[in-house]
Amino acid sequence: MRLTLTITLLAAVLAFPASAGMYKWKDANGKTQYGQFPPAGVNATPMKAKPAPHSAPTRKPLQDQVKELDKQLEERATAKTEAATKKQNIAIRKQNCENARNNITQLGYGGNRLMHMPDGSYARLSEKEKQAKIKKNQDAIKKFCD
Repeated sequence: MRLTLTITLLAAVLAFPASAGMYKWKDANGKTQYGQFPPAGVNATPMKAKPAPHSAPTRKPLQDQVKELDKQLEERATAKTEAATKKQNIAIRKQNCENARNNITQLGYGGNRLMHMPDGSYARLSEKEKQAKIKKNQDAIKKFCD
C-alpha cells in the first residue's frame, strides 16, 4: 500500500511540469507571441500540445531477427553446396575429356585391334564401328574439353 502511494505521488510530481499550458497572444506591436505565462490584461488563447511522434523501434523483433539469420544460414549452405557441385562437375568434365582423348588415341592405332567391351569381354571392331566410336569421342571432346 505504501509503495503504491509513493509511486502515485512520484508520477504526479513528474507529470506536473508536462501539464503546463502554452498560450498564444499578440503584443502591442501586433506580433504573435508564445509562452507559458501570458502578460496580465492580454487576451491569450490556450494552445493544445501536439502529441509526441511515435518513435520507430530501433530493433526488429527477435523473431524477425531469427528468421533473417536462418535465411542467411540457408543461403550460405546453398551457396556452399552449389560451389561443391560446380567443383565436382568440373572434375567430371576434365575426366570425360581425358577419357575421350585416350579413346581416340587407342582407336587411331593401325589395324583391327581388340576392343575392351563394357561387359568385360574383348571384340574386334569393324571399320564402320571404329569410325562411329571415333566420331562419338570427337563429339565428347567438343562437349567436355575447353
